[in-house]
Amino acid sequence: MSHPNSTSPNTEPTSAESSSSIRRHLVGLVSLALLAGAVWYIFWPPAGNSDWQVQLEAACWRLGALLAVLWLAWPQVCRIPPWLVGSVVAPLVILAVKPKLIVLAVPIIIALAILKPRFGRK
Repeated sequence: MSHPNSTSPNTEPTSAESSSSIRRHLVGLVSLALLAGAVWYIFWPPAGNSDWQVQLEAACWRLGALLAVLWLAWPQVCRIPPWLVGSVVAPLVILAVKPKLIVLAVPIIIALAILKPRFGRK
């Protein structure tokens, strides 16, 4: 018999853990659906092999693989601070919209890699 003041481990997941688990399962299911769609195109290609159908098959392969990797890395991705996600996604979007800015971005990335803070050294 346990003592009334003793703490027992809580085996029920919190609402945040449950929500994260549901999202991970959803990412996995969407990944499987996209990969299944890509396999479908291999075995039963649509008639009139037009350009948009080829692009759709390629998108299914790429997004399915990307989401599968995200599904595998979900616990680690959940630990990334939100400000870090924004500081990586925003420059990628800017470079996607204006690719000529890569000339400016490469020296900045190299400088940040060289001048990164080194914690623990005095």
